[in-house]
Amino acid sequence: MLKLPTLPLHMRQTSKGQKGQNWLIELLIFFLVFLVSGLVVGVLMIPGYVIAVFSDKSIMGQITSGAGIQDYSQIAAHIESSVPVTIAMLFANAGLILIGVLFCVVLQRRKIASMGIVKEKAGTQYLAGLVIGFVLFAAVVLLNVATGSMKLNGISPGFSAGIFILFALGFMIQGMAEEVLCRGYLLVSVARRYPVSVAIFLNSLVFALIHLANPGVSVLALINLLLSGTFFSLYFLRTGNIWGVGAIHTMWNFAQGNIFGMAVSGTQLSCTIFESTATPHKTFWIGGAFGPESGFSCTVVFIVAILLVLLWKNKKTDVTAHENEEISPRTGNEADMRLR
Repeated sequence: MLKLPTLPLHMRQTSKGQKGQNWLIELLIFFLVFLVSGLVVGVLMIPGYVIAVFSDKSIMGQITSGAGIQDYSQIAAHIESSVPVTIAMLFANAGLILIGVLFCVVLQRRKIASMGIVKEKAGTQYLAGLVIGFVLFAAVVLLNVATGSMKLNGISPGFSAGIFILFALGFMIQGMAEEVLCRGYLLVSVARRYPVSVAIFLNSLVFALIHLANPGVSVLALINLLLSGTFFSLYFLRTGNIWGVGAIHTMWNFAQGNIFGMAVSGTQLSCTIFESTATPHKTFWIGGAFGPESGFSCTVVFIVAILLVLLWKNKKTDVTAHENEEISPRTGNEADMRLR
């Protein structure tokens, strides 16, 4: 039987009985927090731009030669897509984590555990998440290969072990950052006042919308992002911690870009283990410029993943939820009852 998970006890105890804001106010606050976080990320990325400019002789040559306006736009695009800037962007996502946690703990007066940041089995959950993330994306690759939509051409000649490790570490931060903001912060904030189903839908919708400016985004890409946000939300609630879902998100992106050589939400990475090519006339399965997340193969994988999480029976969280349902009516805590 398919059943939505409920909020674990440590997420229900968000802010000493505060029931939360109207959903529209919650979203407006979230986008304000996201904007501030983006400014922090921009500042943290400055060293990446400096390294990109001074490490590339061709860029320095074009700048010192007095390039025209059109040339400068091409130089800017080249710098933006460079390896130093891309890696700096991944690491700079630490700013998202910092702002998200500070907002929840200081301004919302929430316990940090309400964001799923708990010590219990953190390492085990993270390792399990990495495995699940790889299996999910490997399923996408298998679907694309089976349908003739892509071909793996062997080891990429541009592979560099050092750069590969930096990307791995960077994606650990980037994947966790989006989960802290969308699941640890927004989902639980909305669930203080509304049913879990509403919280899942709203945070998944926001997760899709924050990718609107990415190159090559399409309608199917937004649908897949909505589905992936739903899966991440369900897994977050089932496990009761941020570590597992953060690891899944990390490995999903890392496998796309640095293992199988495919675009990650519109961004093509240069350091990959495998080199792959897409079949031009089969973009329905593999997606377009946005990458596989704009293809039907991802739609299939995420629908199956959502069904599996809904079927997953977690005895610990189910028992805790049942106990909370028994306790809440006797305590008369309206805010707690609204979290169901």
